[in-house]
Amino acid sequence: MKYNVLIADDEKIVTDGLRFILEEAFDELNVVAVANSGREAIELSRGFVPDIVFMDIKMPGINGIEAIEQIKRRHPETKFIIISAYEQFDYAKQAVALGVSHYILKPVTENKLRDVLRRVMDEIDDERFLRQQEMANREKLEKVIPVLEHGFVYAMMVNADYREELTRYQELFESDKDKAYVMVLEFGEDKEGATLSNRIGSGLRGQSVYPKVQSAIKYKCKSIVGPMMVNRITTVIYAGDNGDEYEHRVEAMNLANGIMDSVKEIVDVSVHIGIGGVYPFEKIKNSLEEALYALNRISNEKVLHVNDITLPEHTDAYTYLDIKEDELHIVQLVEQGDDVALRQSLQLFFANLERRFDRSLSDIQNVVTELMVMILGRSYHHKVIESGAGYGTYLNQIRKFNDILLLQNWCVSRVLSIAEQIQTSRHQHVSGVVLEAKAYIDEHYNEELNLPDISKMVAVSPQYFSKIFKEALGVNFVEYIRQKRMEVAKEMLREKKYSVKEICYEIGYNDPNYFSRLFKKLVGVSPTEFK
Repeated sequence: MKYNVLIADDEKIVTDGLRFILEEAFDELNVVAVANSGREAIELSRGFVPDIVFMDIKMPGINGIEAIEQIKRRHPETKFIIISAYEQFDYAKQAVALGVSHYILKPVTENKLRDVLRRVMDEIDDERFLRQQEMANREKLEKVIPVLEHGFVYAMMVNADYREELTRYQELFESDKDKAYVMVLEFGEDKEGATLSNRIGSGLRGQSVYPKVQSAIKYKCKSIVGPMMVNRITTVIYAGDNGDEYEHRVEAMNLANGIMDSVKEIVDVSVHIGIGGVYPFEKIKNSLEEALYALNRISNEKVLHVNDITLPEHTDAYTYLDIKEDELHIVQLVEQGDDVALRQSLQLFFANLERRFDRSLSDIQNVVTELMVMILGRSYHHKVIESGAGYGTYLNQIRKFNDILLLQNWCVSRVLSIAEQIQTSRHQHVSGVVLEAKAYIDEHYNEELNLPDISKMVAVSPQYFSKIFKEALGVNFVEYIRQKRMEVAKEMLREKKYSVKEICYEIGYNDPNYFSRLFKKLVGVSPTEFK
């Protein structure tokens, strides 16, 4: 590893002597420049990036301390070794303040020079290694960040607990911001009215340039950018602590218009943007609901803030938070497989939607789309994928309905079908797990078997395995092993070829007395009495 060296001293005999010693004693040192004044040292350091600078203090014009100060501003990682005939406290104090840790008095001895240089080179090596590690860690972090961001936004959208993702994200960026708001971008093509058309096609075009869109958003603000979901990108934007609601709103609107202009330069689609209010991070879900509400209320404008919407005066409205709570309840019923409760909840859900949106088909279609996205997400989690079904397919189907009742019937049918398939998948999974475990036990009954090992083998938790095993077979794990061993013992006793002791060892027990007591307890008679 090479180290570039600059020597600054107004005495030629000193610079020549130093240069000779350095080049003779250290192959890894490269003397790139020699300066005879502080000013010259500053000028030379601009053309060469020195790793080590030997600096005399008393030089004409700019002295060594002043030169060190200016060079350090440009090259903070450069190491300085002061060589001076003056052992003055003021100089040493100034040198320490500038981070100079090596101060050699003239005349310089070769041994002293070697010792100081070796320590300086070790310091440079350590710092270079740390910078390389930091760069490597940064590269790894850059790959992890999108995953964390997408996970955080997705968890927030499906009403999961996203606090862990948020904590990890804030720790990685050491963010001191505790407030934020949500901005939802929707891609499409303009048509008469407020609704965008060709959402799928526009979403696909947006997906193809997503990295550029993501970069454009991050360039304009500190934010968490979610994935492209159908034709929408959900973004969480850090908010400053200063300013009132109006100032935050104006700032958010200006930012949204700037983002919209940047996106249009990247991809030829129309963009609508809904903006929610500022909330503490633990309540950021509220801002998401408000941003979606604003997005669905866009008419002639392209950007709308929730606080610019005139809300109805009545206080008993079915709010967006109510809608989200009902959607989460429906998703839970889908996973539980309660068909009766699920059907009733869906009917009540649609009744509330019709009242809330005054039978506006487009508004109800938007809410149904959100619900189906949530349900499909849970179905994929359970490995239930309907043939020909998916986000794009459902979105197209939902948009084709021109009657609320037809939409409701379709939604109920699809949701009940997915719920049934999830339950079937669960039962098949459980049956497969129990059958696999049972087959292994039947073959290895005479070996030492334990619940953690068997549950690990079938890839489920011990607690869940114990539950489903007993539900399927009527006995718990330990009882089944005992029954299996007793059945084998009875067969061997009937053959009358083996002693009780031999049978005991053959079926996996080490104590004949214990085997005999257990046999009598389970079978009703002792092994010797069994016929």
